[in-house]
Amino acid sequence: MDTNRSRPLEDLVRWNGELSELIRDARHSEPTSTVTFRRGHAVSAVEKVTAGLATSGQLADWGQALHFEDQVDVEEAHRDLLTQFLVEISTPELFEPVTREVCQRWLHVLQTSMASDIEGAGR
Repeated sequence: MDTNRSRPLEDLVRWNGELSELIRDARHSEPTSTVTFRRGHAVSAVEKVTAGLATSGQLADWGQALHFEDQVDVEEAHRDLLTQFLVEISTPELFEPVTREVCQRWLHVLQTSMASDIEGAGR
């Protein structure tokens, strides 16, 4: 089995590289397995925007590409949160524009969720 066949999709989920190339490569590949989208991926993507390394439009494009990719599975334990994140950032025309403030809010929500997991594990 060629384990590299899922690589373009993994790179897209992790946003490792030029977004337009990642989306193109993921669409033209046929992954042999699913890739799981996790909160850490969402945090990293939002941090790109808040740090000025990506635009809100790119974040929306990334979210849309992930949301409609059949081979991307959303982390089961946080499916509702991550699905809401993907839907809201990928369809700003239905919710609200993806601004720095929206990114800051999502960053807080996602990091709080992750911190509560760590806190719960320590008990």
